[in-house]
Amino acid sequence: MYFAALGWLGRLPRVLWTRRQCPLCSSIRFEEAELGSLDGALGLFMLRPIRCVNCWRRYYWFAKTSTVAR
Repeated sequence: MYFAALGWLGRLPRVLWTRRQCPLCSSIRFEEAELGSLDGALGLFMLRPIRCVNCWRRYYWFAKTSTVAR
Protein backbone atom coordinates (compact mmCIF):
# COMPACT_ATOMS: atom_id res chain seq x y z
CA MET A 1 0.00 0.00 0.00
CA TYR A 2 1.34 3.44 -0.88
CA PHE A 3 1.24 5.54 2.31
CA ALA A 4 1.76 8.97 0.71
CA ALA A 5 -1.59 8.61 -1.06
CA LEU A 6 -3.37 8.23 2.28
CA GLY A 7 -2.68 11.80 3.41
CA TRP A 8 -1.67 11.97 7.08
CA LEU A 9 -0.18 8.46 7.08
CA GLY A 10 2.52 9.65 4.70
CA ARG A 11 3.81 11.99 7.42
CA LEU A 12 4.34 9.27 10.02
CA PRO A 13 7.94 8.24 10.74
CA ARG A 14 9.09 5.26 8.69
CA VAL A 15 10.86 2.58 10.72
CA LEU A 16 13.21 0.02 9.20
CA TRP A 17 12.43 -3.06 11.25
CA THR A 18 14.56 -5.98 10.13
CA ARG A 19 16.30 -5.19 6.85
CA ARG A 20 18.51 -2.14 6.87
CA GLN A 21 17.83 -1.47 3.23
CA CYS A 22 16.05 1.52 1.72
CA PRO A 23 12.64 0.39 0.41
CA LEU A 24 12.71 3.07 -2.30
CA CYS A 25 16.14 2.65 -3.91
CA SER A 26 17.45 -0.61 -2.30
CA SER A 27 20.55 1.11 -0.94
CA ILE A 28 22.23 -0.21 2.20
CA ARG A 29 24.20 2.99 2.89
CA PHE A 30 22.83 5.38 5.51
CA GLU A 31 24.07 8.39 7.43
CA GLU A 32 22.84 10.21 10.50
CA ALA A 33 19.90 12.53 9.81
CA GLU A 34 19.37 15.99 11.25
CA LEU A 35 17.30 16.16 14.38
CA GLY A 36 13.59 16.83 13.96
CA SER A 37 10.77 17.73 16.31
CA LEU A 38 9.79 14.11 17.13
CA ASP A 39 13.32 12.77 17.58
CA GLY A 40 13.46 13.45 21.32
CA ALA A 41 10.29 11.45 21.97
CA LEU A 42 11.27 8.66 19.58
CA GLY A 43 14.72 8.51 21.21
CA LEU A 44 13.04 7.20 24.36
CA PHE A 45 12.15 4.09 22.33
CA MET A 46 15.76 3.85 21.05
CA LEU A 47 14.76 4.97 17.55
CA ARG A 48 17.49 6.95 15.79
CA PRO A 49 16.99 9.13 12.68
CA ILE A 50 18.91 8.09 9.58
CA ARG A 51 18.92 9.22 5.96
CA CYS A 52 19.54 7.15 2.84
CA VAL A 53 22.69 8.29 1.04
CA ASN A 54 21.23 7.80 -2.44
CA CYS A 55 17.63 9.08 -2.30
CA TRP A 56 17.85 11.18 0.92
CA ARG A 57 14.65 9.69 2.32
CA ARG A 58 14.46 9.79 6.11
CA TYR A 59 13.92 6.68 8.25
CA TYR A 60 14.32 5.51 11.83
CA TRP A 61 15.91 2.36 13.14
CA PHE A 62 16.52 0.80 16.53
CA ALA A 63 19.99 1.49 17.90
CA LYS A 64 21.70 1.41 21.28
CA THR A 65 23.93 4.36 20.35
CA SER A 66 23.27 7.51 18.38
CA THR A 67 25.98 6.80 15.78
CA VAL A 68 25.44 4.91 12.55
CA ALA A 69 27.59 1.79 12.14
CA ARG A 70 29.59 1.92 8.94
